[in-house]
Amino acid sequence: MESNYIWPIKPKYKVAEHDKYGIRKNHYVLFKERAHSGFDITADIGTEVHPIASGRVLLAEFDGTTTEGFDAFNDGYGNKVEILNDDGRRVVYGHLREILVKPGDIVNTETIIGKTGSSGGSRVPHLHLEIRKENTEETGLAYTINPLELLPKIDLSSLKEEFTLEPYATLWRKLVSDKPWEFTKEDIPYSEDKNYIR
Repeated sequence: MESNYIWPIKPKYKVAEHDKYGIRKNHYVLFKERAHSGFDITADIGTEVHPIASGRVLLAEFDGTTTEGFDAFNDGYGNKVEILNDDGRRVVYGHLREILVKPGDIVNTETIIGKTGSSGGSRVPHLHLEIRKENTEETGLAYTINPLELLPKIDLSSLKEEFTLEPYATLWRKLVSDKPWEFTKEDIPYSEDKNYIR
């Protein structure tokens, strides 16, 4: 697939199996196998996020709902922006700390739409980037495209930098280890703490 998309933020840290599009063997909120409809870019809190293409903001709000039926500050997309690209695809930018646009805004790749955080169903600060095949509210692998098929090619294996901000970094090191799925709820003692999940 060809596109003229840009990366919303420049990847800097090692990529974990948990970050990738597809099936997660152990989800760090639900602690079971679960599909992941986007690609996660680990980022320092407060990193500026740009749209991957020009378009119009559809939603800019907190979303605490998951398909498991929860609705809480530490589930779902957290602070998210959804943009309808000019090419007809809807794109979700999730787990922001700060939202800097509102519905109806016309944006381009120069616009700063928000800043990264760890809100909603996030346990390590990152941006969840989800590209839907069309303008739909449906998520899941049937309705989305692996962002790596559309973003400019980067050799992700060349990313070597370690994420060091605690308390998140202890979990992050497990996620990038040679046993990336061997974590439990006990490894994430801050999961109910609004000082860290935001």
